[in-house]
Amino acid sequence: MEHRAPALRLQAEQAPEGFRRETDAAGGTPGLPSVLVVGSVASGRARQLALDWAIPVGLACFGLVDIATHRHSEDFPGAPAVHVVFLLAACVAFGVRRHLPILGPTTAIAIATGWASVWPEDSQASLEAFLVLVSSAYAIGAGNRGTRLKWATGALIGYFIASQLVLMATGGSAGDLAPIIIWMSAAWGIALVIRSRGDEAQRARRLAAQLEVSQEQRTAQAVEQERSRIARELHDVVAHGLSVVVVQAAAERRALAHGTADHASTDAVLESVERVGREALVDLRRLLGLLRQVDEPPSLAPQPSLAQLDALVAPVQEAGIDVAVRVDGAAAVLPAGVDLTAYRIVQESLTNVLKHAGARRVDIEIRHRPGRLEIDVVDDGAVAGREPVVPGAGHGLLGMRERVSVFGGTVTTGRCPDGGWAVRARLPLGSQMLESA
Repeated sequence: MEHRAPALRLQAEQAPEGFRRETDAAGGTPGLPSVLVVGSVASGRARQLALDWAIPVGLACFGLVDIATHRHSEDFPGAPAVHVVFLLAACVAFGVRRHLPILGPTTAIAIATGWASVWPEDSQASLEAFLVLVSSAYAIGAGNRGTRLKWATGALIGYFIASQLVLMATGGSAGDLAPIIIWMSAAWGIALVIRSRGDEAQRARRLAAQLEVSQEQRTAQAVEQERSRIARELHDVVAHGLSVVVVQAAAERRALAHGTADHASTDAVLESVERVGREALVDLRRLLGLLRQVDEPPSLAPQPSLAQLDALVAPVQEAGIDVAVRVDGAAAVLPAGVDLTAYRIVQESLTNVLKHAGARRVDIEIRHRPGRLEIDVVDDGAVAGREPVVPGAGHGLLGMRERVSVFGGTVTTGRCPDGGWAVRARLPLGSQMLESA
């Protein structure tokens, strides 16, 4: 029962702790009670045994009733015991077809042929013998693959040839066996078609599972790459903030040493140091949860921000798209990490418009609200092909979500009621951002 091994391992992992025990060194699944192993294997064998013997047992019962209720001198010539022996022997040979996929069906065919010879030449053999012959031909096509199928098919063809030769040698006609040969050939062909379809479906399921695993791996890789990029950018933000703290603290220490500092200037410097230090601490906490690739050269260019929004929009306008930017509310000084994330959201949204939308107009609205920053990017382009995270299409919404989740924010995308596509992001600020860290 090799195909049950994964299920047994799964049961072992899900078994309650109090019921887990180690099996002996002779084998078995570690951590799974031996009674569960025996019970599962026995249950599987019982079901398989029932499936294997359902047809032979049913055919035997039908044949025994048929033999007992018909006239033996005409319908079943000779002694009834002879027909019972042939019937039971053929059913037993057909029943072991799973364990003996060639010998079982061919033996059943030979027994059924011998049984049919009991009837006179001018009479028809029993229905049971016909069913054994057709079922055995089906079993040869369904139960064998590769080399075994070639050998079994060769044996079936040899049986057809030998039967014709024997029939012709005894004075029979070559066409007398044509009906049974057609029936057996049809059963064999149907078995091949059904098995082939089953194999194709199984291959399709395996391929779908492999593609799913591959897609999950690509998604995980994209997440990891995006986190690495975010971590590098947060590293630069933290380094800048700490540099500011060090410079301000050093300058104020010198001012105090020379007696040129007053209470107001000292208070302002300490307030700035406290604010920048808190922001750096928040970004540092987030940075600790991300990986940073150290094999890439550091970027010497300053990190972008919403202050460079006009430069970001200009290439899109040059591409023939009408871009409208609207800033609502009093623009506050944003933490460097939030400012960078907001810029990346707008950048990724515009990139998505250029690559997939075919839009003519894009509206960018940035709203400064107490405790949060709201970003809406809406275009009038096509919706088809705008679903995020497809193979080969870049990070898309995945990168936005990773960036926003670092600051405890949200991002949603979807169709607009009047057509087009919208990206809406919400980033917490101030105390709310500190609580989400």
